[in-house]
Parts: sequence; structure tokens; C-alpha cells
Amino acid sequence: MTDTQEHPELVDFPVPEDVQVHWKCNLSYYIVVWAARGTVRVHFEDELVELDTGQALWIPIRVAHMVEHKADSLGLAILIPAGASKNLGSKRLLIEVPDTHRQWMFHLMLLTLSPLHTGQVSTTLILDLLTHFLDSPAQRPRSVPLPLPQQPAAKRTAAALLANPESTLTLQDFASRQGVSERTIQRSFREDTGLSFRQFRRLAALNSAQQASQLPPQPVPALSSRWMNLLKHDVILWAVRGRAIAHSTAHSHVARTEKSQPMQAGQLLFFPTGHALRLEIEQGSLLFPLRFPAGSLPIDAPNRLPLQLPAELSEVLLHRAVSHITALRPQPFDPLDTLRIIERLPNYPGLRYPTDPAIQRIAAEFAADIQGKTLADQIARKHGFSLRQLQRRWTEETGMGLRSWRQAHRFQHARALLNSGFGVKFVAQRLGFSQPGNFSRAYATLYGQRPQSTHNTFIPDIF
Repeated sequence: MTDTQEHPELVDFPVPEDVQVHWKCNLSYYIVVWAARGTVRVHFEDELVELDTGQALWIPIRVAHMVEHKADSLGLAILIPAGASKNLGSKRLLIEVPDTHRQWMFHLMLLTLSPLHTGQVSTTLILDLLTHFLDSPAQRPRSVPLPLPQQPAAKRTAAALLANPESTLTLQDFASRQGVSERTIQRSFREDTGLSFRQFRRLAALNSAQQASQLPPQPVPALSSRWMNLLKHDVILWAVRGRAIAHSTAHSHVARTEKSQPMQAGQLLFFPTGHALRLEIEQGSLLFPLRFPAGSLPIDAPNRLPLQLPAELSEVLLHRAVSHITALRPQPFDPLDTLRIIERLPNYPGLRYPTDPAIQRIAAEFAADIQGKTLADQIARKHGFSLRQLQRRWTEETGMGLRSWRQAHRFQHARALLNSGFGVKFVAQRLGFSQPGNFSRAYATLYGQRPQSTHNTFIPDIF
């Protein structure tokens, strides 16, 4: 049984829509449009440019254009201020983004457009990375294996050139060292490879240069954002990948007490207007902020633990998140439609956290006890409660029984670990199960599917 079978209200969730952005001519920004998946079409007054997966287009200022893509494709935009200290020029440029740096494009989108991310990296560094893509081997013909001559002396000569393309040895030097004539080596090169000695050497050097300049995989760097006051918008944070800590404080509190909430892949956290927010994002992680009109979220949202997003809804929310952050969105687009989707998730808006300071201290101990080994009556006595008193107060504070709350919290943590890519055996041990099979059965009873079905299925394949 899947999540949608267990929760029938998920079956009719909307699917991604076609995107069409009206004609525009930016006067203060350069735009980079990138095809994260499928085909993105960019219309100009005199031309249509189709971007395939991984391709990006640099669009200068004062160039009228219109962008569209079908629902099974995904495009995003990066905005570069026109006053940047350097730019990629005043002409349209096609950029091939290496597969090793796909996640970087989402990161650049956030750095240039997300209010929680902007200002963390200079525009110059962003442009340097895009320029590197232009100079990368993806922009030049790919290296191809070179055929080898069959005559022994010529074959050894070819191997030496491939091993050291910068060698200064001449054809005469190679022939002399191997005791054959230059003509013998040259004839074997032409007959067996179709290339002269000189052409073979030049292609060997080109292949070597291309391989040396390949961009190695680079994880998105860790990020610690500045404090941002939520004055006009509510914000839902979505951990798309990896882990983060969200620090918040309410303006209404005289002491401005700071709260810190860890998040893992697939989790949603809610912050209404009137709060200040700061993020610590681990290396290789992505955290998308979705903004909504003030008053959209429940008043007690800050006292809720993260809400877990079912893995099968990640694709829908990814399309909508890009629409929230960039102008590449369906027409018409209503941000509140995203909230209406999230409101229908199981346990919206997350497990309620106690507000009474005495019960909060107990909750902190239960939350830290992921293995569930701490006995409730011992914790109750430690804090001056009987077990019966604690159970009654817990239901008043959270709307759930103590045992049900603890189980939901532990297995939500398990689901977040699975979504982050941790294996079933590791997660079972983390939750205190000596046998992974016992954990799998308990997980299936709660969620209607085996943990193997959840493991690492959350992260969309475009990353």
C-alpha cells in the first residue's frame, strides 16, 4: 500500500503544468535560462532557441524574449544585475552545464533570487562559474579514442604520444630510438589510423587538454545566511536535499528567545510573518524558501515540528517551488495553490510541540531519544509529574497521546534519514531496532510501504 492509497486525498493532487512566460525585455538584469530537464523554448523577435537538458542561454539586457516549456520539462532562471563588475557580454551565448554541476544551477538560482540566500556570494563569483562553463570541454568537441597503428615501432610511438602529448621528441627521434626509418612509422600511422604523425600528435594533445580541464564534481558549499525579518510574507522552508538548521525568533517576544530546528531532506517547516529567520545549510544541501501572503499559515505553526512530504509529491512541489522563486511559471499562477497542496498532507502542519516551558523540557528529552529507550514514567518523575499527569498535560499541549506522539516523531525522523539517502540497516539501528526486519514491519504498519520504497526516492533525479 502506498501513501496515496493510505491517504486517498493525495490521489487527485495536481500535476506539473505547462510554463509560459509573457514577452519581456529586462532593463536591469541579465538572465540565464537553464533547462534542468527536457526542452525549454526561448523565443526572440527573429529566432527560436530550443535548450535541451543541461543547456543554458545567456540573455543580455534589452533583448525581448519569451520562455516556455511543457509540463514534463523543467526550466529555471538566474538573474545577474546589469551593474555587475563583469559580464558575459551583450550577445546571446549558449552554455553547456556539466553534469557534475547540475545542482549548482539550483544553488545559483537561490543565490540570485531567494531573499534568504542573496548576498551570500558575490556576483563576480557567480559569473566566474558561468564563464568556466563556457570554457569547459562541454563547449568543445568531445575527446574521442584515437586508433593505434599496428606496426610495432609505430604503435610504441603512438603510446608514448598518448602518455606524454607535450613531448618534444620529433618523428626522427622516435625512429632513431627504435631503429626503424621515419617512413616506416609514418606509413603505419597513415594506413592504420588515417592520420599523419603530426595530426595524431595534435589530437592526442587536444584530448589530454580536454580531460585535464574537466570540472570535477563540486558539492554545493555550506551556507550560513544572515537574519531576515518576515514583515510581509509567511515562509515555508523545504529541505529538498541534505540537512539544515533553521534559527528563528518572534518579534513579539521581549527577550527574543531563539529557537533552532534541525531539518532533513523532504521536510517542511513553517514560519509566519512576525518572525526573524536565519539558516545554516550543510555542504551539498539545498533549502528552498516558499513565500506566501501574510496570514496564510496557522498561528501556532512555529510550535510545530517539521512536516514530512511524501516522496511521490516531490516532483509536483519542485515545479511549484521553481515557480515561486523565478518568473518561469504557468499562467495564471496562484502561490496559494501550493499551500492548498501542502495543507492536505498527512499531519499538516506537523507534530505540535508543547508550549508550556515545563512540558517543553520533557519534550526535548523525548525528541532526543530517537531510540525510544527512555521510560515515560521515569521522565515524568524527574520533572515532578506523575505519569498520569504527564499524559493528560501532553494531550492538552499537543493534541496527541504521549505514546502516539513519540512513535510519530521517531518514525518521521526515520523517514527523513531514508529520504536523505541513508540505508535501511543504518536507520533501523539509529531507531534502536536490533533487527532491520522488525523496523521494516513497524515502518510498513505505520506508512503502508516498506522503508526500501522510501529510501532515497525523495530527491528528484535532476540532481
